[in-house]
Amino acid sequence: MKSRALALAALFLLAGCGGGGGGSSPTANVPAAPTTAPTSTPVNPMANLTLSFPLGAKKSSNLRHPDYVSPNSAKVVVAVNTVNGGAPPSWVPASTTTNLVFPPTGGSNCTASGGTATCTIPVAAPPGSVNYTFTVEDSSNNQLATLTTTQTISQGVNNTITVTLKGIVNQVSVTGATLTADTPTTGAGETLTVTPLDASGAQIVGSAAFNSSFTLTDGDATGQTKLSVNGGAASSTVTVTSPSDVVTLQYTGQADNNVTISSSVAGGGFVSVTDNDVVLAGTTLDDAAHGGINTDSNWGQQTLFFSAASGSQLVSASELGWTDAPFSKQFDLVLSGGCTGKASASAGPATSFTITALAVGVCSARFEEHGTGYPIVNHPAPTSGNPTQNGTFWISITTAGFTVN
Repeated sequence: MKSRALALAALFLLAGCGGGGGGSSPTANVPAAPTTAPTSTPVNPMANLTLSFPLGAKKSSNLRHPDYVSPNSAKVVVAVNTVNGGAPPSWVPASTTTNLVFPPTGGSNCTASGGTATCTIPVAAPPGSVNYTFTVEDSSNNQLATLTTTQTISQGVNNTITVTLKGIVNQVSVTGATLTADTPTTGAGETLTVTPLDASGAQIVGSAAFNSSFTLTDGDATGQTKLSVNGGAASSTVTVTSPSDVVTLQYTGQADNNVTISSSVAGGGFVSVTDNDVVLAGTTLDDAAHGGINTDSNWGQQTLFFSAASGSQLVSASELGWTDAPFSKQFDLVLSGGCTGKASASAGPATSFTITALAVGVCSARFEEHGTGYPIVNHPAPTSGNPTQNGTFWISITTAGFTVN
C-alpha cells in the first residue's frame, strides 16, 4: 500500500461560459452560448473547472483530513452526457481529457502551495440542465474517483457548482487486534481497521460514499464472531458504503480458529485468535525420572503408561474458553493410525475418555474440540517438558518377561 491517502471531495467551480484560461478564480459573467446549433460555432462555449487536492502529503496527516482527491491524480476526464434530457448540441464535445501539469513545465494548469495543488481546466458548459460525468485518473488510465451528476447552467451568471467525487474501491485491507479465548469482546465489539484503496494504491478517506459499496464476509464457520457496521445488527456479511463507516467484530470468547474476513472486491484480511493450551490429567511426562530415554518417540511428551497389554486408564482434558462456563464444550478423542490394534478409546464427545491397552507398542492420540468449524488449529505445538500441550498425548504399552536359570 502506498503511503499517500486518496482524497474524496473536490470543489468544482463552473464559471458559466467564461472562456478558457489559466487562473483558478471564476471568470466574469458572459452570456451563455445558445442551446441550438448557430450558423457559426459559439465563441468559447466553455467554463473553468477548478479543483484542489493535496500534493505529496503524508499518510499520517491525510487520515485526519476529510476532503481529498487522490494525490496520484494525473488527469481529469469530463463527459457531457445530456443537455436538457437530450443529446448535447453538436458544438459541445462529448468528452474532454485534461492532463494536470505543474510548473516549471510549460503550459502548466496547476499551482502548488502549502502542500495543496490547485488546477484549472476548461469544461464545456452549455446552458440548461446538463448531465456530467467527472472522472479522475492516474497516469496509467486507472479510474480513481468519479461522479455522474446533473447541474443547471444558467445564462449570464457565474455558475458555482460543488460536487463530491466518489472514490472507486479497487482493493480492501482488513486488520484487527488479536482476540483471546475466554475473553469476549464487550459493548459494540472490536473495531476493525478497514483500508479501502483506489487503483493507484492510495487510501480512500473522507465521509463521501464510495462509487460502489462493497461487502465484507466473516468466514468463521464456528459462528463465534459476527460483523457489524456503525453499531447495526451483527451478521456474517455487512455492506460498507463509505470510508467513515465503522466496522466491528463481536466475539463470544469461545475458543476459535483465526477469523478470515473476505471482501467482494480484491483483498480482505484476518483476525488472529490466541487460544489456550489443553490441560491433560491422568498422563505423565516421558522423562528420565519415569524411566524414559531420549531416543523414545514420545520423549518429553505427556504419556499414558501401561505395564501390560491389557487393562484401562482414564485420561481427561480441560481448556479455558472451551470446557469452562459458560461454554461447557466437549472433545473428540482421535487415535492415530499407529494405535490400531494397540489401544482403543471410549466414545465421545466427552472431557474424559477410557483408554484400553490391547498390544505392546507406542502411539499418539489427540483431544480435539467437538463442533462445526472445529477443531482448533491455533494451539501452541507440543514442546518437550511442557505439562500442557495442544491436546496431544502418547500411549505407551510395555511388557517384560524374565527367565531365571
